Amino acid sequence: MYKTTLVILFCLFFIHNTFAAMSFKVFLREGIVGGFAGPTIKQVVEINGDSNGAVVAHSTLKPGSKFDYNQASGDVSPQEIHTLMSDLHSQLSQLPLEKPMGSDDIYGRDISLGFFTDDFQWQNGGPEGCNRSPSETKATDQQKAVFNELVERVLSLGQKFAIKKQD
Repeated sequence: MYKTTLVILFCLFFIHNTFAAMSFKVFLREGIVGGFAGPTIKQVVEINGDSNGAVVAHSTLKPGSKFDYNQASGDVSPQEIHTLMSDLHSQLSQLPLEKPMGSDDIYGRDISLGFFTDDFQWQNGGPEGCNRSPSETKATDQQKAVFNELVERVLSLGQKFAIKKQD
């Protein structure tokens, strides 16, 4: 009986910690729409983590440059990241994506937002060059507002926790 109880407790502990440590990745790229020339990425926020916390990296294009970025990074506590991850999962699952992928910036922000977990993937895009075509799907004003709120929250997290690296 004692041995069985220990095995059950070990299994429950293992299962809890396995699911609790599910990893995720969030990225935001501003500057996704190109024309004759490809797009110029103006800023990037990337968040990688699990239930124990996350690391955020924030890069912004230096003024007058097309390729040189100010870079910053920092740690985010589990408490700070938990609500955002939950909201990203629940709200992005309700938002449309452009069809075909990369055909049009249906949210009109020149921003790509991606969220990836072990069991969920979502990423919008936009035309990166001359090949532009209208998307079969469109975002409503309400969907655009939800997308905009999520974008602002990810940007805010990047600005709050990323510490500027010395040049």
